[in-house]
Amino acid sequence: MSRRWMAALAAGWVLVACGGGNSLPPGDGSRTPSGELPGDSVNPDDNTPAAATSLWPLTTGSTWVYDIDDPDPMQGKFKKTVTVLGQREVPELQGKSAVLVHSRQDRTVSGIVYEEFSYQLELTNGLVVRLREEDHRDGTQVRSTVWSPATVKSLARTPDALPWSYQSAVREQTVLGDGTKEDSDPTYTWRVVETGLTLTTKAGTFTNVVKVQRDKINKAGEVKEGKSRVYWLAPGVGKIREEGERTEELVSYDVKK
Repeated sequence: MSRRWMAALAAGWVLVACGGGNSLPPGDGSRTPSGELPGDSVNPDDNTPAAATSLWPLTTGSTWVYDIDDPDPMQGKFKKTVTVLGQREVPELQGKSAVLVHSRQDRTVSGIVYEEFSYQLELTNGLVVRLREEDHRDGTQVRSTVWSPATVKSLARTPDALPWSYQSAVREQTVLGDGTKEDSDPTYTWRVVETGLTLTTKAGTFTNVVKVQRDKINKAGEVKEGKSRVYWLAPGVGKIREEGERTEELVSYDVKK
């Protein structure tokens, strides 16, 4: 176990929320065992917030299609289809359930079909977290990853006021297809940059868009080079554009209410 991880255990999560607001977490949290959450999960029967206003709808049967432009010439341009499969039990997490989201990428240059199975939950504090992810290449599982506590995937709500940021240190445990295990302790900062934007994509023009930036932080507390991502989230739709390590643009969507 690294010194940094031991220090994080002692210090717990570092959270920063400037400008107040109660729709996203402004306070303290604590590091918890694998499978635990940095907040309380939303009861799926409550449908709160409604899919019509959520920045990250997790309603069963919803689909999104993105055009991907990867700077790696071995990946190039391809499409990604995301589908919400519904509530499932999370493997290896003692009966916990979450919403299973499937992502299929048909990478035309390499000919590889890449799939992700991601177990996600919306929390009452406005965060969306990821408990586990499984990566498949051409139908064969090549990696599974869990986080302690569950790592932030996105936001479901617009903060009441800006500036707003959230920084968390998580323990990331990965098992590769050959059984090799990897253990790391990344730190991420999420920051809402702007709200109330209008953005046009191939899927149409969206209003009240929220611009969010996610930075991966090194041990010196600086942003790692090339490890920043910017997301544009539209109420009732979800992610409509992403820039950073690659570019994703929404082409079409069908969000179930």
